[in-house]
Amino acid sequence: MKTLILLTNGFPYGTWEPYLETEVNYYQTVFDRIYVCSLQIRKEHKEKRSLPESFKVIPVYYAPRYIYLLHSLVCFFDRNLYAEILKLWKNKQLSVKRIVALFVYLSRSHYEAGHILNYFKRDRIKRGIEDGIIYSYRFEYQPYVGVLLKKRFGFQVVARAHGFDLYEERHETHYIPMREFLLKTLDKVILISQDGVNYLSARYPAYKKKLILSRLGVLAYPAKETASPGNQAIQVVSCSNMVPVKRIHRMVEALSLIQDLPVKWTHYGSGMLLDEIMDLCKYLLSSNIEYEFKGHIDNKALLEEYSAQPYHVFLNVSSSEGVPVSIIEAMSFGIPCIATNVGGTGEIVVDHYNGILLEENFDVETLARHIKEFASMSNNAYQIYRLHARQSYMVGYNADKNYRSFMNLLEKICCRCS
Repeated sequence: MKTLILLTNGFPYGTWEPYLETEVNYYQTVFDRIYVCSLQIRKEHKEKRSLPESFKVIPVYYAPRYIYLLHSLVCFFDRNLYAEILKLWKNKQLSVKRIVALFVYLSRSHYEAGHILNYFKRDRIKRGIEDGIIYSYRFEYQPYVGVLLKKRFGFQVVARAHGFDLYEERHETHYIPMREFLLKTLDKVILISQDGVNYLSARYPAYKKKLILSRLGVLAYPAKETASPGNQAIQVVSCSNMVPVKRIHRMVEALSLIQDLPVKWTHYGSGMLLDEIMDLCKYLLSSNIEYEFKGHIDNKALLEEYSAQPYHVFLNVSSSEGVPVSIIEAMSFGIPCIATNVGGTGEIVVDHYNGILLEENFDVETLARHIKEFASMSNNAYQIYRLHARQSYMVGYNADKNYRSFMNLLEKICCRCS
């Protein structure tokens, strides 16, 4: 029997990891037993998304700080602590903040691995488990939890790397602990973009052979037919958490420069900057700009919205990305995208083919100009953009094709045949 132990952030609780909702439906094509270890659950995570009955969910709640402080004492018995400190010292990267980050990383890992092992021990689940794989959906501390679990199960351990969990510059200390140790220890690291592969290859060339490109995917909906705006308002859509890295305020600033044509802007997603963005809209946007903030919406409902609404162009102006699934979803409906050329975005959006690529530090005048170009575009020219957007999705990001291929990869690793 083949067993999968999946390490996730919160999933299936709360709203984290919405794109796992599609991937998990393919696990049963390979694995007989599937355990979802849901890490870092908060009290507010009351909703639980549905999973097949055969899945076993192991909830790991975020503990009070004193618990992590107590587990930091366990770190002194972990020889990898001293190896990592020595590496930082040799590379002249040692600092108080990085030491603190390292202790948080290790104490959390030991606490959560212990919680998971107690679950298996209590329910006697270890009995009858043979071949298996531990799969971390993120590439921060979660794979280290997997390494600690491997001591008990002897399974292969792999991790996916996305964006924030991959690019160290996105962290305040420009440091993600235990990176080289994980690359040395894990059986494979699975990147969702070629940019991610290149990033790790350049930093850690000794581990190139462990890096595998396996793209995410979204489910195929029927192609959506939408005419160019013509004399109607151009329908602009965006979807992201309202956090600084998404730079939603720059969308508002660009829209404020458009005063000679009607625009309807719809944004899906919420977050810490919602009130600030709403105030900015009230202050900057003229009456020709209609805007609506839909708040958080689950993934299935979002795709139904895309199927029903005549959106003309999708915006993503992030300062950093892995591969933005939000863009893939929009393109699956044939919606052209205007996006910043950061991370793996340029692997999806091809400039003047299925959308427009902006420089990372674009000026808002340029964004406003491109929105106006789509608004005034002939229907024939606009339909070519839509066709190319849909084709780009079908070739590179179709969920059924990508996740079946990914399951084949996990099966080979599980059977130690890779």
